[in-house]
Amino acid sequence: MTLTHEVIGERLREARKNVQLSQEAAAMALGLDRTALVKIEKGTRTVTGVELHQLAKLYRRDPAEFLVDQPLQEDPLITLGRIKGNASLEWSKGVAHNVEMLKQAVWLRDALGDPVSALPPTYQLPVPRSYEEAVAQGKEIAVLERERLKLGAGPIPDVANLISSQGIWTAAVPFPDEVSGLFIAHEKYGLAIFVHQRHARVRRRFSYAHEYAHALVDRHRREPEATSTHNKNDFIEKRANAFASELLIPAAGVYESLERMHKGRPSRASAWIWDAAANEAVHHEVRHDSTAQRISVHNVALLAHEYAVSYDVAAIRLKDIDAINKNQLGTLLEQRNQGKQLLQALKMLEHSSNEEQEEQPYLVRQLVMLGIEAFRRDVISAGRFREVCELVSIPYEELMPVAIASKED
Repeated sequence: MTLTHEVIGERLREARKNVQLSQEAAAMALGLDRTALVKIEKGTRTVTGVELHQLAKLYRRDPAEFLVDQPLQEDPLITLGRIKGNASLEWSKGVAHNVEMLKQAVWLRDALGDPVSALPPTYQLPVPRSYEEAVAQGKEIAVLERERLKLGAGPIPDVANLISSQGIWTAAVPFPDEVSGLFIAHEKYGLAIFVHQRHARVRRRFSYAHEYAHALVDRHRREPEATSTHNKNDFIEKRANAFASELLIPAAGVYESLERMHKGRPSRASAWIWDAAANEAVHHEVRHDSTAQRISVHNVALLAHEYAVSYDVAAIRLKDIDAINKNQLGTLLEQRNQGKQLLQALKMLEHSSNEEQEEQPYLVRQLVMLGIEAFRRDVISAGRFREVCELVSIPYEELMPVAIASKED
């Protein structure tokens, strides 16, 4: 393709439309008259280097994308900015900031010449045709992942950190209320998982695990689709939910926890042993106090705390493994407020959204570490490192001494 002013203008017009900006809004952001931008997009006016850089930043693009021989390709990360096509201003700014951090992290990784991290395996599974098949598939791959990652049956302290260790970018963004998460696979950026930053910690943990299931099974879907109330009944979403439940609170771990609590045993238990003296089998029946065996609200609360899941997820998981019946589940769910009060009183993991609004620093950490390493190896200048600090909203004065110390090692 011959690179002409008309071609560059057309690419700029396409990029502007991808981020749903009007010509008037784009021109105003650059301090130009709308007629000037119209001429640039038509190719009748040359775009200056400064204007090209400003427009690229506004459209969340690399300036070089407009100057290469290849046609402009839509950036799948733009999907983040137009879920359902009605993003708020706050949502758009939050998304743009996280997209920019991700792009800078990828740029630094490539500039350092670091090899792309090994990605988790892809599980080749057919699209589930029923709810039962979806649940069975989700549980199966969760068990396999726990085995591969050598997690045993214990809790996962930081699921987002675990996912990051698998070469997947993770970040929390201000999604619309109906959206909980999004997984994206891209040739340039790799794999990325985004979750709703305003959700309670336990819900974010579940969303990270849910989207991780998509990374393992649905990596080759043609178009990324957010997890939301609009597609919650799709079987692949049910599969991801089953995966998240088994990954975060595995059946084997629940059984072990109940055994430690001396809960969930039948009221009558039979034991058969071999009698060496009589040379025959002997049957013994043991009776347990049925009230002592009953799983109560405080047991569910402690289980939720142990595995860092919500009270409801813990209760439903108990029904899922048949430790309680449907009526017991209904009763326990009605008692959720009492369970949460117990966790608050004991200063354990609180599941309400009020105190769980802390920052999600995973992408920030990755970007800062890459920036320090790039400065240490003279890949970027002090001025470029300052830009990284500004992007992650950490004072340059706090990080520069660390970067200098690393350089002097």
